Amino acid sequence: MKSIQTRLNSAFVLITLALCLILWVSYSWFLRQTAYDFVNASLGSEAYVLLKSVEMDESGGWRINAQYVAPVYEQPMSGHYFQFQVGDDPKWHYSRSLWDESIPLQGGEPVGNQGLRLLKMHDKPWLVREEVFTKDGRRLRMLLASDVSHIESGLARLRWGMMLVVALFLGAMLLAQILVIRSGLRSLVRVGGQLNQLKQGDIRQLPAADTAEVEPLVTEINYLVQSMEMRLTRSRNALGNLAHAAKTPLTVLDRQIEALQRIAPEQAEPLREQSKHLRDLMERELRRARIAGAALPGHRIYLQQELDKLVRTMHAVHRDRQLQIDTQLSATSYFPGERDDLVELLGNLLDNACKWAKSRVRVSGMMDEHCLDLRIADDGPGVAADQRERLLQRGERLDESRAGHGLGMSIVTEIVRQYGGELDLQRADLGGLEVRLLLPRRQGLDLSASMHRDSAEPPL
Repeated sequence: MKSIQTRLNSAFVLITLALCLILWVSYSWFLRQTAYDFVNASLGSEAYVLLKSVEMDESGGWRINAQYVAPVYEQPMSGHYFQFQVGDDPKWHYSRSLWDESIPLQGGEPVGNQGLRLLKMHDKPWLVREEVFTKDGRRLRMLLASDVSHIESGLARLRWGMMLVVALFLGAMLLAQILVIRSGLRSLVRVGGQLNQLKQGDIRQLPAADTAEVEPLVTEINYLVQSMEMRLTRSRNALGNLAHAAKTPLTVLDRQIEALQRIAPEQAEPLREQSKHLRDLMERELRRARIAGAALPGHRIYLQQELDKLVRTMHAVHRDRQLQIDTQLSATSYFPGERDDLVELLGNLLDNACKWAKSRVRVSGMMDEHCLDLRIADDGPGVAADQRERLLQRGERLDESRAGHGLGMSIVTEIVRQYGGELDLQRADLGGLEVRLLLPRRQGLDLSASMHRDSAEPPL
């Protein structure tokens, strides 16, 4: 998944590259055209000077008066050349610089609209200009050429220099773009960090944003959090009202069944069983519905305080057995959810452990960056490996003569499932059963690695 910054930077690079390419091509073309215009103007001026040097000799022929000819036209292959033809005479007169060569009358690449041609002579670029004059009543055709290889090499150096400047400019612009975008997205990054704090329970709402574009997002998130809290509160209140309202008709029904029991016991017994089944079913479903599930943002219940209360309750309930209940919790261990769910979860597990323990129960827990790892172990008879799955089934008991390890385990399983956690039953090092819970700090975390850590059973 690409980030906004990556997308903006990619678009900026592509657009800037296209603009720089257009700039470089345009710069090269204008630079070359300017240089050729200069050469063309120079050839035009030289044509008029050479026209003055063309004169008729004593024999009636035509010659060049060297007095008016620049020295570069006298030096062989100097890079400056001319040739001319007068009237209908097929003979061409050549500058000494041409040596044994001649300027082609046709061919080459047209340059501009001033009659210039660019052609290759001995792998060198020549710029050729043709002029037609009238002198002494006769038509004079003149071709002038200039070797522009030194201009082309100079233009190439300028183009590469321009490319280097463009590359440096592009790099500077990209760096500036990254800094500008990063500064512009800083508000979103800040909101992302605050959302993470919201997930972890450090804050209950997002603080106000410092930019107008992000403020609507923060407002809607805070509104959503408030709506979730209000909806959960209304749901729990409605369930409480339902439970309270259902008790009255069930109580009346039980009294009618008791009255019928004295008159017709054989008819009252099925009704009493169905009434008890209805009451148990309603209680179980209400308890399941009260499970909050994934924690609302900002909810964090530290374990030690709640566990101390439950331990005192267990000592009071089992005061005749002198049970030793040890707690080993890290200071940072917390439950990422609702207090009622924590009490339901720990209460059932601790109650089961106390009922089956001989003399000792241990509760240990630790918190890492992924989850809460909670373990409740006892020194009771334990449960065989092939029977542990049955404990997680709804209402299943392995020993009907003793309460515990029944409906409470199904409630525990439901709470763990609602919170996206993992539940594992294994043999405890104390000799009995150890229940291990893994509850993620936030939804979506993978707990497989944590579940397999230190999960080997102690030897029998």
